[in-house]
Amino acid sequence: MISLKTKTWRIDSIETILFDKDGTFIDLHYFWGKMTELRCKKIIGTYGLTLDCLSSLCECLGYDIRSGKMLAEGITALYSRSKIIEIFKQDLLKFGLDLSVADLESIFDEVSNEFYQDMISYTKPIDSAINFIKELRTKGLKIGIVTSDSEESTKLTLKNFGWEYLFDVYVGREASLQTKESGALTKIALDSLKANPETTVMIGDAPMDYVSAKNAEIDNTILVATGQIDSQNLLKTCDKVVNCLGEIEIIH
Repeated sequence: MISLKTKTWRIDSIETILFDKDGTFIDLHYFWGKMTELRCKKIIGTYGLTLDCLSSLCECLGYDIRSGKMLAEGITALYSRSKIIEIFKQDLLKFGLDLSVADLESIFDEVSNEFYQDMISYTKPIDSAINFIKELRTKGLKIGIVTSDSEESTKLTLKNFGWEYLFDVYVGREASLQTKESGALTKIALDSLKANPETTVMIGDAPMDYVSAKNAEIDNTILVATGQIDSQNLLKTCDKVVNCLGEIEIIH
């Protein structure tokens, strides 16, 4: 077992750590910004809108083209894919588009399939997080990923960077019909690792990671401000927050 410590808090008796992916050890602004832009361009091309709509459509999905940043208050930061599609469907009415959930699912899937052909071009590691995970790997812990992204995307990312050895399991949205927030994906990861929630820590970059952990009976969550949400706002959800994972001391 290990302990994790900062200047303001400490967690002891840890056997398992589960990580979110995007925003936690992958730069989500670069990755999801491009994905969002491609989704909106597909909608524009498919339904005859003008490119003048691109910026507004992207903002509906929580991406600011001008700054190249995902918005902290954007729906991508707050919800899993099914909820994002539900909200985006209503936003599209303002553009004269009354699409079904199935229509949007199809577009999102089509864009994802195209995106994954060249996704590594848009994938940047968060170095402090990767170094932290590599150090954890030397301590004999069980380490997993719980993400609302697809398992295929996660697999490609790990393979490209040679990170397969860092994680014992990865669980994506395909693993359950329920959302990440429900805790279902997290419970699947725990079961796969034969891990005890009482000795497990969840590490993520958004409130949904905290909620997911709580619903899987994990009491200890660490949120890191390397995603869309700054540390002050993360503290409204969780009392254990860091600016980057390099701030955490690992005690073995």
